[in-house]
Amino acid sequence: MNEPGNPKLIDDDEMLYRQVHPGFVRDGRPSSQAFRPTPKDDKKLSVSRSTLTTAEGAYTLFTGSRGLASAGTWGVTVGECNAQGLPALSDPLNAPPEPVADPAHAVVDFSSISKNQAEARGARLARTASDRGRLHPPIAEGAEGREPRVAAE
Repeated sequence: MNEPGNPKLIDDDEMLYRQVHPGFVRDGRPSSQAFRPTPKDDKKLSVSRSTLTTAEGAYTLFTGSRGLASAGTWGVTVGECNAQGLPALSDPLNAPPEPVADPAHAVVDFSSISKNQAEARGARLARTASDRGRLHPPIAEGAEGREPRVAAE
C-alpha cells in the first residue's frame, strides 16, 4: 500500500471518490465512519482519483472486480482534504501483490492526528461529500430520501 515517497496530490480541484459500505449509510447519507480510516487501514483512507477514473469506474472496480459491497460513490476534493489538514497521496495498487490492480488508488493520510481529531475531520468530510450528493450510481428521479441501491452484498 502506501510506500514512503508516494507523491502528494496538489490539484485542489481533483475529486477523490470514496466507496461507502451500506452499513455506513443513514437516510441516504454517508455517516462520518465512511470518511475516516478503520483500525486495519493504518490511518489511511482509500479513495480513487478522478484524473485516472470515473465515479462509475471506481464503483465498478470496487463492487465487481474486488467483489466488495458499496452503497455508492461519494466524493471530496483534494482541497477539501487539505483544508482539514489531511494530505492526499497517490497510492496505485499493483497486481500482484494485490489481487486487482488499481492505478487510480490514493489515500487520505490521517496519520498525523489523534483519534478524536480523525473523528471530527472525518465527520466534516462526510458532511461535505453528503452535501455534494452521491456521484454513482445516479439517484433515480423522484427517489430522494430512499436508501441507495447496494451492489455485491
